[in-house]
Amino acid sequence: MKKRRLLSSGLALCLTAGLLAGCSGGNGSSTSSPSPTASATASNAGGKQEPAAEAKSYTIKLFTTRIQPDPGAPILKAINEKLGHTVEVTAVPDANYTEKLNLYYASNDMPDIFQAATEEIRKNGTAKFTEEELKTHMPLSYAAGLEQFEEYGVTKEAAMKRFSVDGQLASFTMGSKELIYPYGLVIRQDMLDDFGLEMPKTLEDWEVFLKAFKAKYPDKYPLTSRGKDSITQSFYPFLSAFGTTYGNWQLKDGKLVYGPFMPEMRDALALLADWYKAGYINPEWITMDNAAVNNDWINGNSALMQWVNLGNAISAPFSPGSIFESLSLGNPNAKMAWAPFPVWKPEVLPAVPTYEGITNYGVSFGKHLEQDREKLYAAMKVADQLASNKDTWMMLTYGIEGQTYDMVDGLPVIRKEVNSNEGRVKEGFGWYFLAIPGRNWAVNETTKTQVYKEQFGKYAQNDDGMYSRKNTDWAFNHVNGVLTSPSGENLDVKGKAKSEEWGTIFASVIIGNKSLEDFDTFIAAWKKEVGDEMTEAANRLYLEQWL
Repeated sequence: MKKRRLLSSGLALCLTAGLLAGCSGGNGSSTSSPSPTASATASNAGGKQEPAAEAKSYTIKLFTTRIQPDPGAPILKAINEKLGHTVEVTAVPDANYTEKLNLYYASNDMPDIFQAATEEIRKNGTAKFTEEELKTHMPLSYAAGLEQFEEYGVTKEAAMKRFSVDGQLASFTMGSKELIYPYGLVIRQDMLDDFGLEMPKTLEDWEVFLKAFKAKYPDKYPLTSRGKDSITQSFYPFLSAFGTTYGNWQLKDGKLVYGPFMPEMRDALALLADWYKAGYINPEWITMDNAAVNNDWINGNSALMQWVNLGNAISAPFSPGSIFESLSLGNPNAKMAWAPFPVWKPEVLPAVPTYEGITNYGVSFGKHLEQDREKLYAAMKVADQLASNKDTWMMLTYGIEGQTYDMVDGLPVIRKEVNSNEGRVKEGFGWYFLAIPGRNWAVNETTKTQVYKEQFGKYAQNDDGMYSRKNTDWAFNHVNGVLTSPSGENLDVKGKAKSEEWGTIFASVIIGNKSLEDFDTFIAAWKKEVGDEMTEAANRLYLEQWL
């Protein structure tokens, strides 16, 4: 086995403990069975028809997150038949993806299709390919990418450079047009009405609302967050009010600055600590994951849902099985409304986290496929078809019409009995989250509801919308690669311990286990140890992309 530099702490222990047992490998076998799309005959030089060479049908191992379909699931089987290859899916929770990928990498047993979650793996664990190979074997996604890059304000040359390592492509993504727009906030409008309050706009308005909620429901908590599985999103609407973010490099006054290092972060933590003491924040938030936060909302125990896609219907008719329908069924008087991000000072736009149109990371293919170009091309075709072929994408996303979804007013609606993770696992659809070459807008748009189109237009695309660029600062991360010192030292590695400690400090200050003075001491030490170098590197390496 080729020796690898280990990428995460405790990896040797994990390997010794046998955590790789039963994992999907990267050197999936191929068979000589003909692909359903293979041509039956070919002509020789004299024009005589002869049997064509059989196209191999490969086993393609794909590593993703969230949904682990049953191997014998009917829709997964149907997708494989359509592709002409057997896709074996391995999925883990979002929080475990990088760790698991590191294990694959360390054991020299990479999947065929995955997202290279670290720069080390992107450089040394991926098959390299040319733009011509991309254009030939992923033609649908390539063409869509060229169109979408223009909308992001990125040239083809700049995009390909981001995907490349030493002049060769290591990954590819079309990006996602939807993700460049902010996610919204949904508030309990019925509670505002009950308290005789207007929609909160400032932090002071929010404090009035939270106080009224606590007075009426002393055993409930209006605010909560995903401290267990997504601390980076925790209480972000209130960080945003101060113009800062948990961990993004933001463009401020012509320079890149790191959210935690901004002085306004201290102000934001002071407010959240006060709100925690007042009982406005669920004391269990550190141990709550996505499911727990959703359940809190569905059961009517919280007043705000954060990070809500603008495509969600928050009034009847709801999407079947959505958390908004579930809340309404349990609380018939509940009414919901989109809420603006709170304002701290009139001159400070809320720094709303969004995603850049494209990053360095998209779909990648295992390094071992460099030794088998035909299988590499098969894997590229699989990724292309799953993301950009309308029929395959429909089957992957919604399943089979009449079985898992029905067409209602010209749009697919997933049946309630399978509109859950368990239903998707059993039926075998909805499992392609990571390891995809982005979102093909021309394909995706065909299934968008009128509600979706109207809300995106009204709230984000329209200059007067509450989530527009005019009214908020779209604070996506402006550093899209590794940070290195002038001598070549990897500052992401050097600063890894402090970055992880930041999550502990962030939570500890909010719940009162650490003081603001402890925060000051930590930030000073972080900047001295590596933070000042990080800031210099961010501006040296990436600032010119944004000016």
